Amino acid sequence: MGAIPALVRFARGSFGPRPRRLGLWAASPVVGAVAMAVPWGSGAACVNGARAKTTGRFATLASPLPTSPAPDSPPPGGLPPPPTPTGRRWFSSGLGLTLIGVVVVLAGLAAGVYFAPAQWAGRLLPGDSVVDEGAVAFLPGTAIATSGRVEAEGIDVFDPEGEILLLTVAIDSDLTVLDWIMSSFDGAVDLRTRASVYGDRTDTEQREHNRHLMDSSKDVATIVALEHLGVHAADFTGVLFFETVPGGPADGLLEPADVILSIDGRPVTTVDSLRAVLAQLESGAVAVVTVENSETEELRDVEITLGAHPDNGGPFIGVSGVTDRVRRSPLPFDVDISSGAIGGPSAGLAFTLVVLDVLSRGELTGGQRVAATGSIRLDGSVGDVGGVAQKAVAARNAGARLIIVPEASADEARSNSGEVPVVGVANLEDALQALADVGGDPVGRLLG
Repeated sequence: MGAIPALVRFARGSFGPRPRRLGLWAASPVVGAVAMAVPWGSGAACVNGARAKTTGRFATLASPLPTSPAPDSPPPGGLPPPPTPTGRRWFSSGLGLTLIGVVVVLAGLAAGVYFAPAQWAGRLLPGDSVVDEGAVAFLPGTAIATSGRVEAEGIDVFDPEGEILLLTVAIDSDLTVLDWIMSSFDGAVDLRTRASVYGDRTDTEQREHNRHLMDSSKDVATIVALEHLGVHAADFTGVLFFETVPGGPADGLLEPADVILSIDGRPVTTVDSLRAVLAQLESGAVAVVTVENSETEELRDVEITLGAHPDNGGPFIGVSGVTDRVRRSPLPFDVDISSGAIGGPSAGLAFTLVVLDVLSRGELTGGQRVAATGSIRLDGSVGDVGGVAQKAVAARNAGARLIIVPEASADEARSNSGEVPVVGVANLEDALQALADVGGDPVGRLLG
């Protein structure tokens, strides 16, 4: 029973805390150990012209061989007896066959540990585990510089000496038994149920959801930064939603590309105004919902029979993931943020800070590398995000001098931040104060 932990310890020591799909050759220490234990017999063998004595497992060189007689001279005393085949006897012995069987079994177990899905093992073992119904692993991702991702036209920009780093996590949704075992030894890895991360969404739907969240995050970050610098930058023009509630009033009538503009002629410009309008109606009433397709800009009226909210019984349409549609006010300049393939809302705070840094004179970070994570809302408040413990590892590895995280996640970040200080913040003002405390310059009067 100690063989598998030995293999795991070997793999962990040789290939780091997260060996990935290493293959059957990881069992080579077992093969080597068995080979050394095989009794190759006694006798002599020729090694580079010298006689080698073989005793048990090891061979040693003895004296050089005597000169052989000429081929046409008969050997003294007649023909020598035929050699005794002692070097292969172990193969036919019970011990040899047993050792071969052990090697085969251990190699098979090693292959299972490396390749077998963790979910299979979780269902076979007694008790409940996080992998029983499918799990994903959160691992440390990367710390990405953001100053080069801000593009501005028609306005002065200032290249900072310091850097705001956005933080990511890596997600592994294809866990093997080895991944499951190794996660218990690695404090930087967090296993979560697939349902808690993806819900009912497929991988493709989750990527699209994260892309949508990132696009919204960039817009909000730019608006919050410009508003902080004294520029009116936002107009609220409707309510977006991510999906309809299955079986709900709007199911089959509205689509995620629709933007809710009004209900029974009452304007809907924000999520708060949507709630206020619905509060004036009754469950079971038929309401005319005016929507705009965000892709074609086509307007249409949809009659929806309002349902009763499962929590409070009030009227509801049956849409989830609602957010304000915010359009930037017309400005004499343009500011954009490039996010590449990064998804999700957690870069909002970092993007807000870097826009302030690029559009302001001075050094917001005091010339240092500062990592930040957290979503940003239009009122400047900072929202909680996931994977903060893994992001702290990424920040530490990137040489960050400070890590700024949502207030509720500060302790989680400190568990993996090492010597790097962590500051928890509730809003943008708190984040700016944290930067000022490490030598950063103030903003708010320095728009170029």
